[in-house]
Amino acid sequence: MAKDRGTPKPTTGKSSALSKVSLPQWIALGLTVLAVVFIVQNRTTVRIDLFWVSVESPLWFILAVVFLVGWVVGVLAARGRYRQRRPH
Repeated sequence: MAKDRGTPKPTTGKSSALSKVSLPQWIALGLTVLAVVFIVQNRTTVRIDLFWVSVESPLWFILAVVFLVGWVVGVLAARGRYRQRRPH
């Protein structure tokens, strides 16, 4: 039996939108869904004390703020790395 090594399989030209999503994008989507579920399940009111400031707010709001702050820090850190790699 001869093996068919170099002949590409014919394609229909149609690719689904899901096949265009990369692995890091799937991971980011999964982590985002996990964060949203966690926020929805933690809606009780809590008190946060930071130095001399005391805030009482729903836990979901505090978690959303912390999530956004983490996201901004990640974007800024990645941006700094991009600038270091770029030739001057």
